[in-house]
Amino acid sequence: MRNITLQISEEEFSEVISAYKTLQAFIEKVVSPNEIYESEFLEGLHQSQTEVVNKEFTEVKSFAGFVR
Repeated sequence: MRNITLQISEEEFSEVISAYKTLQAFIEKVVSPNEIYESEFLEGLHQSQTEVVNKEFTEVKSFAGFVR
């Protein structure tokens, strides 16, 4: 694959982002997360959501705190 340089205006970039969001919303309606992600990822996601709901986490205020 070769590299290319692409220049677009802010307006065109905004349109690309809008199109991306439209496609994302459509795909979320049509395709189940179970079809996209591995079961291990989904289990981790559900565990994380449970921890957030139960406030079982430590707030990180710096990158150093994140990597501990």
